[in-house]
Amino acid sequence: MKKVLITGMNKNQCTKDFYLKQQLQVVPSHYSLIRCLEDMGYEVYQRFVEVGESLDQYDHVIVYIHNPSGFAGYVYNGLWAMHVRKDCILAFDDWQTKSIFDGLSSLKDEEKLFRSFVKESHKHVDQDTITSYKDQLLDGLSLLEKKANKMLISAFAGGDLGLLIDWPSELLYSYNPNPYHLNRKPTTFLHRGKKQAFNFAGLIQDQTKKWLEAQKVEETGWELLKFGSRKDGQDRVTEDEIVNIFGECWGTLMAGYYHSGSGWWRARPLQVADAGSILIGDKKELMLYYNDEDLSSISPKQLADMTDYERINLAAKQGDALYANHPLDKDIQKSELSKVLSL
Repeated sequence: MKKVLITGMNKNQCTKDFYLKQQLQVVPSHYSLIRCLEDMGYEVYQRFVEVGESLDQYDHVIVYIHNPSGFAGYVYNGLWAMHVRKDCILAFDDWQTKSIFDGLSSLKDEEKLFRSFVKESHKHVDQDTITSYKDQLLDGLSLLEKKANKMLISAFAGGDLGLLIDWPSELLYSYNPNPYHLNRKPTTFLHRGKKQAFNFAGLIQDQTKKWLEAQKVEETGWELLKFGSRKDGQDRVTEDEIVNIFGECWGTLMAGYYHSGSGWWRARPLQVADAGSILIGDKKELMLYYNDEDLSSISPKQLADMTDYERINLAAKQGDALYANHPLDKDIQKSELSKVLSL
């Protein structure tokens, strides 16, 4: 049986089902990656690598990269994996691909590689000896500069992956995790009992604020329920709870980002579809889900002005279109991953 190692640069990337130990229990895309590879006949391991170990026993090594400024804590381990397995497949599990790439690339000399903030975040390595691996860690880092490795991105089919990362297009591979994902569904809603309200779950950043302001939700007269930003006094709820909120509100807002049109995978589109509610987001991104102008360009005001009957029909059409364009077909996901694993 062929062996695949999945590793990375933070605890989530290096620990199978780590979401179970997290407060919000948001299931990452590698949950699906592992299950699919196992169904394809691979023996899959997810763990952090020891600096200094050989990884020759694995047929494939997938290394998720992360920003050292994001309290990663396993950057040296990931760089070691990149050094000893120069044929590794690189991967992202966070939409902030540009800042991750730039942050990691900035560790380009010994001083920056071992600056106190980065070094001291590695609680599990020997602080006195890690610097002796300077050349090997910088060698691993050079894979980013060379851009000669395959890059795996979780994304809905049909998007422009180049919007996420400046990387040779022939080395960019995507897969939709939904077929093997833990697709949570709401348990506490009735179609005709939905609130005339919108919800938004996510950290409020500058770009997010601009997008939310542009939606002019205040003109609808509907309440906007926000979740996820503790500094703004918002509730932080588990993923199980948020899918129920999707079902209780007619409208779910999903912010557009600089990479809209890339197809970057998020669990929310399917969760909202299964909740019988309506997703409002960036048109370029929603077109990849629904392939329909009308379904992809609903504004909060338009939704608020509809009757409940019209909202029920709209939610059903969005759901049907999503399932038609991106079916929960395990064979499709297997095919997508077979391409990136082929020599």
